[in-house]
Amino acid sequence: MNTRSDDRCWNGLVAACRVFGLGTALALWGVGIEYAFYGYTFGVYFLIVAAVITFLEFVFLLNNLVELCVSRTSCFLRFWDYVLWLDDWKKGGLYFAIFSPPCFVRPAEAVLAVVTGCLLVTTGILYMLKTFKTRRDEENSSLEDNATYDRFEEEQEDLEEDIVNPSSPNNVNTITSLADQSEILDL
Repeated sequence: MNTRSDDRCWNGLVAACRVFGLGTALALWGVGIEYAFYGYTFGVYFLIVAAVITFLEFVFLLNNLVELCVSRTSCFLRFWDYVLWLDDWKKGGLYFAIFSPPCFVRPAEAVLAVVTGCLLVTTGILYMLKTFKTRRDEENSSLEDNATYDRFEEEQEDLEEDIVNPSSPNNVNTITSLADQSEILDL
């Protein structure tokens, strides 16, 4: 595949992660409120998980705000670095392995819990797949940072001009002396 279609696929995956994450958070809020309203203690679990997932899903929006408003040396920024660290496969593992299994504990009593469990599993898998995009972007940025360059470029231009137009005291085209040749070699 070419890079343009690759970029579209990866951007689609990121969009799917965002949409499924926010949809999962909304579903968890709804199920948690409903179960808490009807007196199920399991509804409290859904509300806690909904609060955590809502925060984790809004991190990408809050990140710009934090970068603008918080100084680089504050303690909050250190905490924020830990929050940003919890992305991709870590977030996917959290959704897939920790938050979703309780949703399947008593499927007969909590039918909507199974639906939110499936949403959590799907969102977790999408975030795990997003890890490949992040690694690809990191490799591309490291390749751009290590771009080769010609460190002799400026000196080479001066050297070429001196060879084409050698400077002599009388502005007469003379054969360059041995001293001039060694000066050129020093450059």
